[in-house]
Amino acid sequence: NYLWSFIYVYVIMYNWMFCLVQDMHFDRVMVEPRVYDRLGASVPRSGGHVSSDTKAVLCLGAAAAVGWAAWRYYQRRACLRKFGRDMTALAGKTDPVIGRDDEIDRVVSILCRRTKNCVALVGAAGVGKTAVAEALAQRIAAGMVPDVLAGARVIELDVGALVAGTPALARGRIRCVGATTFDEYRKYIEKDAALKRRFQKVQVEEPSMDTTIEILQALKKRHEHHHGLEIQDAALVAAAQLAGRYITGRQFPDKAIDLIDEACATASKKMRQINRKKAEVVSRWTGIPVTALNQEEKDKLICLADRLHQRVVGQDEAVNLVADAVLRSRVGLDHPGQPIGSFLFLGSTGVGKTELAKALAEQLFDSEKMLVRFDMSEYVGSSSVLRLVGAPPSYRGHEDGGQLTEKVRRNPYSVILFDEVEKADPSVFNIFLQILDDSRLTDGRGQTVDFKNTIIIMTSNLGSDYLISKTARENTTISTQELLMEQVCKHFKPELLNRLSEIVIFEPLSHDKLKEIMKIQMKSIMARVATKGISLSVSDAALDTILSESYTPTYGARPIRRWMQKNVMTTLSKMLVKGEAGEGSTICIEATDDNKGLKYEVVKEV
Repeated sequence: NYLWSFIYVYVIMYNWMFCLVQDMHFDRVMVEPRVYDRLGASVPRSGGHVSSDTKAVLCLGAAAAVGWAAWRYYQRRACLRKFGRDMTALAGKTDPVIGRDDEIDRVVSILCRRTKNCVALVGAAGVGKTAVAEALAQRIAAGMVPDVLAGARVIELDVGALVAGTPALARGRIRCVGATTFDEYRKYIEKDAALKRRFQKVQVEEPSMDTTIEILQALKKRHEHHHGLEIQDAALVAAAQLAGRYITGRQFPDKAIDLIDEACATASKKMRQINRKKAEVVSRWTGIPVTALNQEEKDKLICLADRLHQRVVGQDEAVNLVADAVLRSRVGLDHPGQPIGSFLFLGSTGVGKTELAKALAEQLFDSEKMLVRFDMSEYVGSSSVLRLVGAPPSYRGHEDGGQLTEKVRRNPYSVILFDEVEKADPSVFNIFLQILDDSRLTDGRGQTVDFKNTIIIMTSNLGSDYLISKTARENTTISTQELLMEQVCKHFKPELLNRLSEIVIFEPLSHDKLKEIMKIQMKSIMARVATKGISLSVSDAALDTILSESYTPTYGARPIRRWMQKNVMTTLSKMLVKGEAGEGSTICIEATDDNKGLKYEVVKEV
């Protein structure tokens, strides 16, 4: 097609030039020797007249020149159509650009320069770099630019598809506007000093919350027309606020626009109002329960402390502090720049520190598996920090990311448990300072991870000897806590302790509290046996025997679980394997006559 177009243009130009030459008086021109010589010695002289052959040669050359020029112009236009998009021609169809007047004015000023008139728009992904170029095209189409740019076209090029050479940017013959991220600009542009000099950097910052709301309002009609819904202004404000608070890995206005767009799509699909759907979209994206509080959820928050007490026995202060922190977060009155709560749980082993963290994860996410747990005894070396946040470039494992940062990035609303934190390397505590202070942590790849939707729990056994010793039982509780805190202050730096929401001391469990814990664990065994179709009945005397045989003051409630697993669960398993009990049976557990053991009786279903 290109070849036939060129031949067609060439034939037309040749005929037109030949007709024009026939009407021209070349005699007067050619009598001058210098003009004659410029045509070449091969041009025959004929008494001051130009022969027909000479005229044909002139027509042929002129036609070829004009045809080649037309071909080159057509070729450039074809390349632009193939590798680019005319943004000026589409100016009336693009979205309005809000809040970018300063950047656009700066771009116009650079493009009007005589030299070094190329622009590099640099900013994070999603902040609106391409929108600045679209706004420039809109201004040109509307005639709101200086005369230097009047009539210019803004072509969006697919640079990856270009195979031609690099244009001459240095002399200003081509004005170029590029857009890239900070990392890509540093990686590809700044390393090339000559290329960097050709582009004048315009930094595109993330717009503010108010500007983002204005952008959403400007796009409101387009979304309403596309989705067939009516969008209230309050929904736009709420979308910007939800995106700013919970969607931490992306930038304004991109994340807010995507949020309102998907909320509209979901609402139109289910024929519901958008006000509730936008919160559901955020929950689906991030796993954060940000839907509006209904009466059921309100009751659940009010009763959260009671629900936690069903698993954690005898630690009223710790349970209430954690429940209050979650309540403030769900209502939206917590501190915006810090985690939901940060706690240091102190006490001896087996008193419920880890159990409270598990119970909290179960209540918030309906599963203990949502608890992110780190055994800090594994982070005692100098490389502990790199394992948590990820290795820097050129180090082995750089692409894998950090164990802590990657888990929080995937589950931004989590209960993070740092178990036995006193055993960690001292350098790890510097990471805790960043998390507790501004809820942000930069990993080895330079990406920022947000911790503001997490609950940070650290556990420690420091000073537990004072709580379980005979001296502690004889002294008052206040003096015991003072001794414990003195030990804690010697190990942890003041700047770490001062950033915690609360330091909670878990008291040793009394005999009555241990019996309650034993009943809770026995209910768990009954539930597992019930999955086999078997009922389990345990007498009070049997419970007393279990407690007396497993009780160890130093180790708290953990020996009870081990004893029941070793004795009760093992005996039940043997009965099932031997066929002594099956589906529909009832197993009764009683204490032996000497109250030193248990006896089991199977009652068959009639």
